[in-house]
Amino acid sequence: MKKFLTAILTTLLLTTPAQALPVQDAVQTALTNNPSLQRTEQSIRVAEESLRSARGQKGISISASGGVNASKTEAVDGSQRASAGLSASLPLYTGGRLEAAIKSAELGIEVAKLDFSQAQDDLIYQVVTAYVNALENLATSRVDLEHEKNLAEHERMIAAQFAAGAKAKIDLLRAQVETSNALQDAARSQAAYEVALTNLAALMSTDSIANLTVEEFDTHMTLGDVEQYLTAAVENRYNLKSDALKIEQGELHVTSAKSGWLPSITASVGTDLNANSTSSKRWHPTPDASAGVSASWNIFDSGVTRAEVDSAKVEVERLKLAMDSDVDSVNESVVTAHKNLRIALLRLTTTQRSVELAEEERYIATERYNAGEGILLDILDAELALSTAKKNNVSARYDVIRYSFDLAHATGDTLNALRNA
Repeated sequence: MKKFLTAILTTLLLTTPAQALPVQDAVQTALTNNPSLQRTEQSIRVAEESLRSARGQKGISISASGGVNASKTEAVDGSQRASAGLSASLPLYTGGRLEAAIKSAELGIEVAKLDFSQAQDDLIYQVVTAYVNALENLATSRVDLEHEKNLAEHERMIAAQFAAGAKAKIDLLRAQVETSNALQDAARSQAAYEVALTNLAALMSTDSIANLTVEEFDTHMTLGDVEQYLTAAVENRYNLKSDALKIEQGELHVTSAKSGWLPSITASVGTDLNANSTSSKRWHPTPDASAGVSASWNIFDSGVTRAEVDSAKVEVERLKLAMDSDVDSVNESVVTAHKNLRIALLRLTTTQRSVELAEEERYIATERYNAGEGILLDILDAELALSTAKKNNVSARYDVIRYSFDLAHATGDTLNALRNA
């Protein structure tokens, strides 16, 4: 069973895929297929239709009407009456209500576009993060399998020495236990890799991971001062730009609400055609036409307008507080990502040195054991130390990539970071 599991893991982990999916292609597939992003894009069309509606409110409105009535009473001849009318009206003044609605709808389109751009940036970041997680789990799996392979080699060597009577059985048993434990670690790492691929496939809206593989990539980001990233975040983040436009929309809603205190003026023209008929069946049409300007002013509305104005003002304050909160959140993300990346770069250097020292330790422990001067525990400890050092190095290497994109996403520059990968 152990040999069978080892063979499966070796095939899965050490075989180089013929065609791996580059991270850029994975991102492009997600941008094309992801239904959540497509749903966000539809918001732009909804906003465009809202603008058409708002502009239509300010234009000419034409209506038609018509009807036929018939009546008859005792001793009186029956009569019929028909009427038809056509009228047009144009709002001349609404206290700024229609103008505010149009401007708010125009801003709504810009908000929808910014929200869509932010959703794209978020999706790119999520795909890259899932891709890096898959790479890290794959690399960890390979380290675990290499560790199991080295321990299995020691196990075979000790088994031969035990058969020759040169080693005690307890050494063989300990070697077998360590090999089995390492194999289980490799199996768990492989499972984690497959889960990471599943997460990546979900973001790409791909049903199967059977043909999904990943390939190595690196970043070429130079870590600068944190202040430059904070400034870039305020300038570049789509959600902060969207917040600013939403505040402007809120102020327009205040203007619209205040229009309830002002008069409305409408110009109208119309034509009517009335026709009467008696029992003689002769119709007598009477055409008519009219034109005029009308004004209306709501003098008292029991405080309805005041409540709407106050509500709109409170909403503006709420939007301002939401933007302040978003700015704080962005700044926190930038500072956290910057610190994490700086530490990851330091860890990368130290873990590389740790791998070199662990390899030297393993070599010395193996030679001492083969010469009869060491014990098995020294070899097992050295093998474990080397495996741990390699996995720490793997973690640091992919943390550098991961935190580079954390910082790029926090500053609203994920797409450029991907282009430079």
